[in-house]
Amino acid sequence: MKIGIIGAGEVGLTYARPWSAAGHDILLCDLKPSPNAQAFAADLGTQVMTSVAELAPQCDVVVSCVFGTVSLSVAQQALGGMGEGALFVDMTTADPAQIRTAAAHAAQLGVAYVDVAILGAIALTHEKTNLLGAGEGLERAIALFASAGAPLKPVEGGAAGDAAALKILRSVFTKGLEALTIECFMAAEKQGVTHQLHEALSDIDQASLRDFLGALIRTHVVHAPRRLKEVEEAERQLRAADLPVSVLPGVKDLFERTTRQIGSSPVPTASPTVQEAFDWLFEANGLSR
Repeated sequence: MKIGIIGAGEVGLTYARPWSAAGHDILLCDLKPSPNAQAFAADLGTQVMTSVAELAPQCDVVVSCVFGTVSLSVAQQALGGMGEGALFVDMTTADPAQIRTAAAHAAQLGVAYVDVAILGAIALTHEKTNLLGAGEGLERAIALFASAGAPLKPVEGGAAGDAAALKILRSVFTKGLEALTIECFMAAEKQGVTHQLHEALSDIDQASLRDFLGALIRTHVVHAPRRLKEVEEAERQLRAADLPVSVLPGVKDLFERTTRQIGSSPVPTASPTVQEAFDWLFEANGLSR
């Protein structure tokens, strides 16, 4: 199979090498190829191309590894030259809406379009990094990445753009958790109770993450007023200890908003389901789905 890789940086070369070792023909395209890209191309007996329009017609698969800001224009250039039945793999950090726009254009041209999100640190785990994919032609993409020893998992029932959206949401969760962890454990260190805090949090390990998060959502819409007082006291104690407080003010704002909403329009049931909690939250915030 002939695979064209647009963007011969760290991501592109990470997969180019094992794909080449698996017997695929590799073409590289980059406006400003690095010495590593040039050296790899030389090993293949070729040069790094600089024209997407020249690359695309020669390939069975085109893999885009460019910056998200140029992903749509690069995709449109490539799709215009790809043959019907070819496969386009988008590994960029583009806005999901742009990916969906490009995928719709690909469908009109008869080109399969798969959105692949990288869920880990390529620099650490290389081609073994977990990947999430969605879109037409996903089974072909899974087989392609498997030939490189790369784990690509499907988004159940997903379309192109869904993997990118999930990556962004995952970042919201993990980076928010990271910030809260720093704030919380700095306070624990100053008070000399870091080990004890780990023990105090150990009950969270007893439930699955899905169940734990579901419980937070269900009970938030009922118990936010009481929990707001805990947040206020936690912020007071951290400030009294002269510790930096960045996350808790935002947490307090959210609990204050929910508390006001409960005061004006309480949740109809004392034990809402996750779906009922979401319904109430969307309505209370004047949001549509």
